Amino acid sequence: MLHDERILKNKFAYFFAIIFVLCWMIFFAYNMFKIFLRGYGLAEEYTAFKIPIYALYFLILPLLSVTFVSIFKESRKMFFYLNISLFLMIIFHAIIFYVKYQRTASPATYLFLYVFSNLLFVVGPVVLINYFKHIPAKNEIENIGKHND
Repeated sequence: MLHDERILKNKFAYFFAIIFVLCWMIFFAYNMFKIFLRGYGLAEEYTAFKIPIYALYFLILPLLSVTFVSIFKESRKMFFYLNISLFLMIIFHAIIFYVKYQRTASPATYLFLYVFSNLLFVVGPVVLINYFKHIPAKNEIENIGKHND
């Protein structure tokens, strides 16, 4: 897996990226299964945002699937797909936040939890994966034996 054309710096970065993308794929696939196949639908409070939520489900899950495959293919497009997925997940969570924020008893606490959980579970891991991006040396002959992995 870790050959000259690798896309991430070390094995931990590959493992972390695979686990992160796989967990979010399971989350979105489970919710799509609940909503579409079991007929649960969305809660009453989300009916105003039904179409954007369904559109985001149908955009995020395929993008995460392509990201997952790109990790194993070691394609540099993985970063593009991952960052687009991040952007769409933030929009998705913002819609959920907007609906629940109107109904909560303590808005400041809910706002803090929303920001903290998004930074911890969505933005932070993607920034970490982007940080672990492998950038090959410009002149490999001069850098023989000087790997700083």
